[in-house]
Amino acid sequence: MEKHPILRTLLAVLAYVAISVGAVAEEVGANGIRSHRLESLFQGSETTVRVLLPDDYNANYRYRVLYVLPVVAKDDRRFGDGLLEVQKHNLHNAHRLICVSPEFTEMSWFANHASDPALSDETHFLNVVLPLVDESYATIATNKGRLLVGFSKSGWGALSLLLRNPDLFHRATGWDTGIRVDTGPIEEADRQDRIDRIWGTRANFERYRLSSLIKTRGKLLGEEARIFYFNTSGRRAKGGAILHHLMVEREIPHRYVFEPKIPHRWDSGWMPEAVAFLVAN
Repeated sequence: MEKHPILRTLLAVLAYVAISVGAVAEEVGANGIRSHRLESLFQGSETTVRVLLPDDYNANYRYRVLYVLPVVAKDDRRFGDGLLEVQKHNLHNAHRLICVSPEFTEMSWFANHASDPALSDETHFLNVVLPLVDESYATIATNKGRLLVGFSKSGWGALSLLLRNPDLFHRATGWDTGIRVDTGPIEEADRQDRIDRIWGTRANFERYRLSSLIKTRGKLLGEEARIFYFNTSGRRAKGGAILHHLMVEREIPHRYVFEPKIPHRWDSGWMPEAVAFLVAN
């Protein structure tokens, strides 16, 4: 699919047209979180987009959107729930944010697989989820109004999406990011197995590889710090330090924190600081 961008764009338009009428209908849970169920040509089955609005939501106001990117597939919450963590800390009200958590049918690295259309996660997110949110809610529908937060695989996704689409997103925070497939330490056979499963080909992997994106697209982020990279002690620490030093060498403004290891979860206490960076003037 990567070799046919025009076809992918056409399918994206058709996919959004197909879901747009039904997707406006929503369910509201007891915790106030709204759920949109939708079908997409870029996913293997039905997925859900969950939305947390500020308590004083006003359709005449325009809100920034915080995209809370999932770590695992569908409704798997084994690492906690990022949207509930936002709600617990009252971040949606404190910063006047619409907070959105999309689902994917497989564990997502927020890339398009080279040959499997049902694993077109980046296209699904950009061409189905973003339009759904902007059409359904009072958003700032420019890059200044779109923020990304994630950890582990979705930390990779947040940084990848920003570097690949700096005109669509303003800032990204990645905490304890899944960096080993890029900068190691990892056995080469394990790296190749992951590349085959997640990206399909080595060439496609390079299009999403964070170290490659920093080298080729990092300067497009400009003079403002638009990346916050949380690194923690553990097996991802050395690889994360390599990424940090690469951004220093390339003179790409960013914020970097190295901290002791804490549980690899949404509810480990790092979210308030992450969101504070994203919304800071």
